Amino acid sequence: MSGHRVGALTRRLLQGFRRDRRTLALLFVAPIVILGLLGYLMRGSSSVPEVGIANRDAGPAGALVGAELKQSTHIKATSIDASQGDARLKDGSLVAYIVFPPDFSQKAAAGTVSPELHLEGSQPGEDAPVIQALQQAMTLLIAQVAGRNFSFQPRVIYLYGGSNYDTLDYFGAAFVGLVVFFLVFVITIVSFLNERSQGTLERLMASPLRRGEIVLGYMLGFTVLALVQAAEVLVFALAILKL
Repeated sequence: MSGHRVGALTRRLLQGFRRDRRTLALLFVAPIVILGLLGYLMRGSSSVPEVGIANRDAGPAGALVGAELKQSTHIKATSIDASQGDARLKDGSLVAYIVFPPDFSQKAAAGTVSPELHLEGSQPGEDAPVIQALQQAMTLLIAQVAGRNFSFQPRVIYLYGGSNYDTLDYFGAAFVGLVVFFLVFVITIVSFLNERSQGTLERLMASPLRRGEIVLGYMLGFTVLALVQAAEVLVFALAILKL
């Protein structure tokens, strides 16, 4: 085995890729785009979650916890009316809202509190800062009634999703789209490569067909394949995986 010949072959391969901008884009740009989308999907928005506080408590406990939540660095808390909470979860202006019931201070004095935590639920990564901020605020309330047996159990209500959902339930829909897009993308590239290697693409370019007609014909053909594949994957995800 000659190292010189192996090195020459390696240099030839790398020089060929250097002149092929489409392959370079596929190698170095596409992975960044895909990982960026996955990072946004799994981590959610990088901004501080918007949380509403509906204080129905006339006593000091609700005001104390509400003030602590508004000072939290994990969330951005604002006062809202409880009747507007679900509507604001649906339009995306809030990721959660917390309701302190009218007897919140009385139960706090008795050592048992159960605020209502309403979560939008479709982005589990945004739920953790809300729960952490609520726990820290409740720690301050517990310190005010030190020496008593204190039971803190928030009542969590999900608009979408729920505590019984697993990771696949949350991210499966996005992965279905990613799988279909990626596989059709690869098959399209392989098809064009076969056309070039067999010389049929050059014959098409020499025919009366215009370039736009060729691109449109390929696009429609692979769109049909993508739709059929998407239907198959969707049926599998819903019927077999119980997504």
